[in-house]
Amino acid sequence: MANRTDPHADTVHGANPQFLVDRIIRAKIYNDAYWKEFCFGLTTESVIDEAAKLDYVCGTYGGRRRPAKFLCLFLKLLQIQPDEDVVMEYIKQPELKYLRALGCAYLRITARYPTIYKTLEPLYADYRKLRYRDMNGKLSIIHMDEFIDWLLHEETVCDVTMPQMPKREILEQQEALEPYQSVLEDDLEDLEDLERSVKEAQEARDAAEAAVKAEALREAGLAPPVPAASEEKPSEAPEEERQEERQKERPRSRDRERRERERERERSRSRRRGRSDSGRARREKKEGRDAKEAKVAKEAKDAKEGKEKKDKKDKKEDKEKKEKK
Repeated sequence: MANRTDPHADTVHGANPQFLVDRIIRAKIYNDAYWKEFCFGLTTESVIDEAAKLDYVCGTYGGRRRPAKFLCLFLKLLQIQPDEDVVMEYIKQPELKYLRALGCAYLRITARYPTIYKTLEPLYADYRKLRYRDMNGKLSIIHMDEFIDWLLHEETVCDVTMPQMPKREILEQQEALEPYQSVLEDDLEDLEDLERSVKEAQEARDAAEAAVKAEALREAGLAPPVPAASEEKPSEAPEEERQEERQKERPRSRDRERRERERERERSRSRRRGRSDSGRARREKKEGRDAKEAKVAKEAKDAKEGKEKKDKKDKKEDKEKKEKK
């Protein structure tokens, strides 16, 4: 009775909620002393007290693959199936980080996909540290945002197989979710503004230094002479010469283009001719092969008919000999 699901609980993904945990893992949890002693008779309120005592996140560990307290409480939530509002309170409260992790894991496996994205994605901004115990029993430090990323993208978290979820882009196309807005967007805009202001200040500083150097060179008499207005005005003769050269170059370019087109047409004709020749050769080869096969088949048929006639003749002669005797 203690291991049965609440009779008023709804099915999750078309199955008993406890069946979302593998059968072997469930059997280990049912036989664990922590489950029998501390998880018996827990309610949605008393789960908070047990979650407050958690000090690491884990599935099973050690050589015997003993289930951790976190996994036992996770199965208990599947058994009693708290309301979604209660699970949201588990997640929103800021004091107990392991209770938040437990609520996120339960929400990921039982809630609808838009609700999962809307609830878990804001928690990417939670950078608190969590202790994580791996399969070998070794403890390491992870962060809450890393654990949330596991829930959204990994297939197995804490020895529990996560149901597959559609990609966020698909839900956005179905208008089930709004386009994603990163919490770092404002910081990125501030960073771009800062980089732009630094670049403008550097350009202004370089321009000022260049002006100071040019002024110092002019005072020392080392600056290059400024060309007069008459020197800056281009002469008309070279311009006329350039126009004449362009006019001469135009017919030459037209001739080159015409020759290129003729070469291209010749190449295309040769390619078509080559393809037709190769096609004719293939057809002749195929016809010769078919004729040879037909000849061989005819010879085999004639040989078979000759053999059948000979056999009939031999049988007839044997029959006549038997009748004479």
